[in-house]
Amino acid sequence: MTKIVYTSEPEGFSAQHVLPWGIWQNLFIHRNLIVSMTLRDFRAAYKASYLGLAWQILLPLIMVAIFYLVFGEIMGGRFSSSTAETPLDYALALFVGLSVFNFVAQNLGSAPALILSNAAFVKTLSFPLEILPVTQVLNALLNLLIGLTLVSVMLLLERGFLHASAVCVPFYVLCLLLMTAGLAWGLSALAVFIRDVSAVISPLMLILMFMCPIFYPASMVPKKIKWVIDVNPLAMIIEDVRASLLDGAWPSIISMTTVLVVSLLIAVAGYYFFMRSKAAFADVM
Repeated sequence: MTKIVYTSEPEGFSAQHVLPWGIWQNLFIHRNLIVSMTLRDFRAAYKASYLGLAWQILLPLIMVAIFYLVFGEIMGGRFSSSTAETPLDYALALFVGLSVFNFVAQNLGSAPALILSNAAFVKTLSFPLEILPVTQVLNALLNLLIGLTLVSVMLLLERGFLHASAVCVPFYVLCLLLMTAGLAWGLSALAVFIRDVSAVISPLMLILMFMCPIFYPASMVPKKIKWVIDVNPLAMIIEDVRASLLDGAWPSIISMTTVLVVSLLIAVAGYYFFMRSKAAFADVM
């Protein structure tokens, strides 16, 4: 049986380092390494294919076309009762919801294996392990940004304008980044000690997908179970991004504040757990 040794505080680590500006300061020091590793992984995903990075644009376009044909035209899906909503509007709303969810699901699904698959880095004392979840999240963020940009272009081509409320989308992308990074830090560290974490993530992601208003508007949820949506920060982000980008609806200050506070708390908690645990990674692995 492996003995796990926890230190009271990792060397050079103090409480102020887990505050948002302390986390930012630490990551900023390693910014060059983070950028180079993120770009390397992003390019490597399509390096052996003939079209290369063009797939980053083609795949989202194909998905929107499928949503438009199957769910918009054939099934007649609608997110609102308004007759002004077109099949393309529904397809874009569905695509935005899935893009936000897939960003989170992709990172959480791969987070448990992040440290375990990089044992060489664990044994290299000078390597900052905390940047591994960050590079993974930033890599997925590039895909999300490409998808949201394509949606914006399609809206411009269809309507000739973008709603002013679309300026709120970067705020929610930042909150997604904080929330997902915190969860990735926590899960990647926890999986080192509890290997069953990776087996639990997939069913949890399936449950989370149906707890989010991706295929349906939140207004359709019965009042007696509406709390399931109301307490889900990811559901709030999906609804607000979709409303501000597609419908021109400005999110409430309460909603934005809640999402920001929850995202910061998750980021700080995940980073703190990772930094307190990483001293024992080598003993376990």
